[in-house]
Amino acid sequence: MTTESANIKVKNIKEVIMVPMEWVVMLAWNAECGINLKSLRGKRSRREIADALFQEGVECSQEYIRKLENGEAASVSTKIITAIAKTLGVELIEIMSDLRVEVSKTFCTSS
Repeated sequence: MTTESANIKVKNIKEVIMVPMEWVVMLAWNAECGINLKSLRGKRSRREIADALFQEGVECSQEYIRKLENGEAASVSTKIITAIAKTLGVELIEIMSDLRVEVSKTFCTSS
């Protein structure tokens, strides 16, 4: 039996869920995020950023920062990316402009 034969309407609903960053361990990363990061870093060296992160107790190599900037990483830990944003003096949304979580739900209702 199909939804058409059962006279059921399917509704696609997108819901935005807000959660504290402490609940999120990893975030998806893409090339656009890398371009933003590289631009916001400006003339500061990757070594300088990595050293500043180390001083804050966050381990992140200049090589990993390079991978982020070049879009070679698929994800990044919230601990690292929030520390990078703090070190650069920017908001996380400036690095990850599409930062939001969308959960799609499909609901079936009788017509």
